[in-house]
Amino acid sequence: MSIFKPVLEDVGEVDFTELVADAQHEGLGIEFKRDMYGNSDTDRKEFLKDLSSFANSTGGHLVIGIDEDQGVAVAVTPIAGDPDVVLQRLEQIARTGIEPRIVGIRMRAVPIAAGGFVYLIRIPRSWNPPHRVSLQNSNRFFLRSSAGAHEASAEELRAIFANGAGMNDRINSYVSDRVRKIAEDEGVVPLARGDGAESRLAIHILPFAAFNGGSQIDVSAARDIANLLQPIASNGDSRINFEGFMVVRTANVPHGYTQVFRNGIIEATKVRVATLRENLLSIPTRSFLEPIFARLPSYVRALQALNVPPPYGVSITLIDVAGAILGIDQWGEDQYRIDRPTLILPMQVIADYGSDAAYRNAIKPAVDALWNAVGFPSAADFLANFNDNGVWIGR
Repeated sequence: MSIFKPVLEDVGEVDFTELVADAQHEGLGIEFKRDMYGNSDTDRKEFLKDLSSFANSTGGHLVIGIDEDQGVAVAVTPIAGDPDVVLQRLEQIARTGIEPRIVGIRMRAVPIAAGGFVYLIRIPRSWNPPHRVSLQNSNRFFLRSSAGAHEASAEELRAIFANGAGMNDRINSYVSDRVRKIAEDEGVVPLARGDGAESRLAIHILPFAAFNGGSQIDVSAARDIANLLQPIASNGDSRINFEGFMVVRTANVPHGYTQVFRNGIIEATKVRVATLRENLLSIPTRSFLEPIFARLPSYVRALQALNVPPPYGVSITLIDVAGAILGIDQWGEDQYRIDRPTLILPMQVIADYGSDAAYRNAIKPAVDALWNAVGFPSAADFLANFNDNGVWIGR
């Protein structure tokens, strides 16, 4: 169906008239509403029930401004009013009435030529279920079936609690396994070692859909956007491989690569995160972060072009950095040395498509964790040296 276009902004009036022409049925992944949800507690609870039931199940679309008869779309019924006010109200209800917050909900008011709007709300399958409706002393969990939303039974709740924990375990296990392989030269290709190649950096962009079987890329399409998939801090040669699509930094022994796996996961690597001088291993912080800020937005744009939906986890790992300090103004006497060979920074989440600056801001808590590793409370002073374009403007 056309309302499932990967880019929400591409959905237009013709897509809603098509729902009616095709006599589209409501079901597990779509529900129609003729009228906008009101401001009463009953209406707000109904809206929250619909959102959470999609998130706790398979995800789906809520279409407001489509009349239905016994679950079949029969007419486009545009809704009057200021769409900005309506969307702000719906977003506020969703933000404050569901625990934990659902990451990745997208809402759009689509203009109709005759006047008014149809509201399309896209709810992803949650990576952190179950989500509870929490409003006016109501604390209830909902799921969806082909017949619509229903309150979860005790057995269903046990199953979705287990699924949420399983998702986190699968992501963490995946990152740990890939990092181990990179460290042991069992990655996509072995990376250079020795002088001038001290330590390694690995970045993983992890679409949550890849961990529930909902993602598969077209490797030929990846080849067409190789410019968005260049290795960190370098350029390289690209080719389709068994795992999916790869761009390798040109050298006798590779100094970095970007791999897009068939399930949409991106793995990007580079060597020489730290430098060894006079027996002191130091991480040059500007040259460490600048290429990450430069490449991260292009990797997200690549996933968007490949129709791999958000949310995405972003994991940054430093390998072979035991004993290192940060190359910032506060030197050795002010820092602890990193106390482990591999430092997997806390995963951050990019909930939805946005600006390049939003993608960079999403990973700043991970940068803080790197500063914490040497005894500093925050990287805020250092990060203030970058502008919104990720360009260094400090000294």
